[in-house]
Amino acid sequence: MITDTDRDEVSWRAGAAGRLLLGGGDEVQVEAGEDFETVWRSGFAAPGAQYLILTDAGDLELLNGEHVRLSNARTGPIEALALRDAAPAADITAASFLVREGKKRRMTVAREQDGRLRISERFSGGGGGSYALTGPLVDWLEQEGTVLTWILLPVNGAKSKAWTLCLTDSVGTVLWNEGSPSPAAPVSAGASYPYGGPELGAGGRLRHQSLTSHSGSHTQVHQEVGDLVLQCNAEHRAVWSTGTEWVDGGWTELTADGDLVVHNPHGAPVWSSGTAGSGARRLVVRDDGRVELLDEDGTSVWSVDAHASCDAPAMDTPRGAVLRRGQTLRRHTLTSADGSTVLGHRDDRRLVLYGADGTSLWYAHLGDAERPGLLLDENGMLRTLDDERPALGGPADELRVETGEIRLCRADGTVVWRNGEEVTEPGAALVEPAEDFEAWMEELTGHVAYCTTVVHDTRPCCGRAPSRTASERAPGTTC
Repeated sequence: MITDTDRDEVSWRAGAAGRLLLGGGDEVQVEAGEDFETVWRSGFAAPGAQYLILTDAGDLELLNGEHVRLSNARTGPIEALALRDAAPAADITAASFLVREGKKRRMTVAREQDGRLRISERFSGGGGGSYALTGPLVDWLEQEGTVLTWILLPVNGAKSKAWTLCLTDSVGTVLWNEGSPSPAAPVSAGASYPYGGPELGAGGRLRHQSLTSHSGSHTQVHQEVGDLVLQCNAEHRAVWSTGTEWVDGGWTELTADGDLVVHNPHGAPVWSSGTAGSGARRLVVRDDGRVELLDEDGTSVWSVDAHASCDAPAMDTPRGAVLRRGQTLRRHTLTSADGSTVLGHRDDRRLVLYGADGTSLWYAHLGDAERPGLLLDENGMLRTLDDERPALGGPADELRVETGEIRLCRADGTVVWRNGEEVTEPGAALVEPAEDFEAWMEELTGHVAYCTTVVHDTRPCCGRAPSRTASERAPGTTC
């Protein structure tokens, strides 16, 4: 039954007790008993119906596999409007949808009841799938002067192209695309500043990078997902963020006109402090947890006080490009002197070395520790915190991020480890490094689960030299 909770009245009731389902003939019906016998048919059906939903108005509706409305139990069949292959996101409603018909694939964008946009694809030979865009992203997509459409964009590098859903502005510039972002041009590092320090100057950018207060008590970091987050290092928790974790990359910049802006990978602004024209020249992270934009006179023109007056203790945090003995890298970042290469957190469980184009050059799993991090201990061994696995490398005196690589070095400059590989000293016997099966499998699968068997230390074929003809092989063998 359907109950109107405002009036406490039953507005609809099935004609029999049992299990309600969308059954044969795409009809809403009830079945009962161990034999799942159909005991009641509603007469409410629609060809191609795949989903039965209850609307906020208290009506039953049938949707097809692309989440397009087909019929309402009270008002009857619904003729949803196809908007062809380009339209403003706001024009996609419960009664209209975006569609692109290809020879082998049909792609649609439909509006769900909660306001999200559902992206679906169906193949001519059968199969397909769908997923929904998050609410904050949908809100951003609905900005004026833009349209959603499909554009041929490179996939797998530049080897091939595929029709990809994009948001474009009035001149056709891509502001967003579904899946992995595909920026048209490389992103510069921005104006130089003291990396890892408490301040970001005008023209400076945070891209996977962080600012840490003088005492080390608080850190503001641009996360890999695109969120700008303020961390209390003493409490090991986030106390403020821009809420832009749906961006999937990009960077944060203090513009020349004084606005603090979070950009997506295409450079489109997705969040702003709203301080353009204020004269702000510096973004500063304070020891008490405040974050401020200051003008040339040091006057605050904007601030975040979500964690003000926090009496957190001082901490020995890494700065610049170097992690030294006794220091821990946890939610902080290291940046090469030229700003091109960054060692930072991809998530709570991995540290990633990002190259100039934002790609991963090296990464390390941080294990299952409650508060994961990377430690160069007092003995010079590089370890993941609270992890019983062997040290990553060492002994050495500092971990240093250089252009395009990360090095573990001794005080005299000798490199003992580079990008996860041990560096053999001149004259020493070469040692074959152990293969990291977990690392290369993760890169291979793109973080999608598979059941895999790895066979190693085994000779191919049958262990003997291949025969020239089948008659020369031993009975029962194959080469």
